[in-house]
Amino acid sequence: MSKRISITLSDEIIEELEIWAQQRGQTLAGLASHLVEKAVTEAQINTIKLSEQTSSDLRKLAQQKGLTPAAFAQKLLLQGLTNELREES
Repeated sequence: MSKRISITLSDEIIEELEIWAQQRGQTLAGLASHLVEKAVTEAQINTIKLSEQTSSDLRKLAQQKGLTPAAFAQKLLLQGLTNELREES
């Protein structure tokens, strides 16, 4: 499910985002959504205290799956949440 929100950004940031979105063939809203999702995922990963070995293993597994470590970690988090919800049912 998606929810619409409003944010206020400086004119300079809007201009940069408009240029970037145009270069990527995306709408401004689409690019902004992508960037927020990416930032949230990276923040989630940064809050998880991983050992060096675990971090290395995560990078290797992500590469095998053809994903970035952030995307792979997000997928793992979502799978874990899905499993927890199933167990509660």
